[in-house]
Amino acid sequence: MTASTVLPDTMRAAVYHGQHDIRFEELPVPHPAAGELLLAVGTAGVCGSDVAEWAYGPHQHAFDAPHPATGWIGPITPGHEFSGTVVAVGEGVDAETWLGTTVASCGSVACGACDPCLRGQSNQCAHYNGVGLHRPGALAEFVTTPIENCLRVNELGLSLDEAALCQPMSIAVHTTSRAGGVDGQTVVVQGVGGIGAFLVYALVESGADVVATDRDAERLQIARELGARATVHVSGSADDLVMIREAVGENELRVIFEVSGSRPGIESALALAPRGCRIVLVGIQKAPVSIDLASITLEERQLIGTNALVREIDFPRAVELIARRRGRWAVLAPRVLPLDQVVEGALRPMSEGRAPAIKTLIDPRGTDVRPIASLA
Repeated sequence: MTASTVLPDTMRAAVYHGQHDIRFEELPVPHPAAGELLLAVGTAGVCGSDVAEWAYGPHQHAFDAPHPATGWIGPITPGHEFSGTVVAVGEGVDAETWLGTTVASCGSVACGACDPCLRGQSNQCAHYNGVGLHRPGALAEFVTTPIENCLRVNELGLSLDEAALCQPMSIAVHTTSRAGGVDGQTVVVQGVGGIGAFLVYALVESGADVVATDRDAERLQIARELGARATVHVSGSADDLVMIREAVGENELRVIFEVSGSRPGIESALALAPRGCRIVLVGIQKAPVSIDLASITLEERQLIGTNALVREIDFPRAVELIARRRGRWAVLAPRVLPLDQVVEGALRPMSEGRAPAIKTLIDPRGTDVRPIASLA
């Protein structure tokens, strides 16, 4: 290991021990393996999957048996959306190139050698795993991560807070790509939350004409700021479909992105979709939903699943998109919380449907709540 500074022996971390059980512990500072970086964590984002693990898990965190790709089992530090400064490198990494640089990380780990990886679908890797999901993550002062899931952001004018938004943006970029070409097409985004808001921006930047729907008027205002042409405040009534069709207008509706993950959401998408429409299923349904497959076949509509990101393609595009709007991301992530507020300031309110913002960020070294930082 090559380090740029003298590193401490221990670090503070938020450690997941099971449902509703996060403990703040002193852990050894990890050492980067071959091909890895050690980051002094700048900022970490709290994701819906983190919330699901805390509220209902463990599901993705391995507690019953070692994870097949990483071998990790038991208590784990979450955090897969993060940025940091490179303070040490493992064997085979060019120290001169990396030490001292600031990076964004997508947290995705793939082998690079299996058939899905070789055909450019690393999100379907036979050995896929995630930093903060299947090996220790970034809700800590330090984290190790493979060099392949990091991109330097020094010259892009991004703060560490903004760089932590690149991972969720990469999910939106991948979702956009799953729909095929959207340039010049009218699309509907159902649900403007932690992924939907990033998706609105990614679609607009890809040339789509976006109509966004949500039950929260404040989130719809954010969607308009991010470029949506029209928004619809839905309530679950029969009038919702009428209002969405009016917002679409005379344009041909080509794609519906169902981000809410709710039964009414999928029912609305199926009812709205005209012949030949693509329905991209982004939100994960909590229970099986009956679908009239005959109508899908006869009208040549498409149901498209999407999951995670292709780090080699989607992540660089995401970094580019975050950089385009640098200095203006407070609309999604206005505040950064210290580590000791991750439960009461993020996980609990998010699990109860009262998220304080579309994206909640954590500063593992912070002592007080502060505004999101910008270099712009």
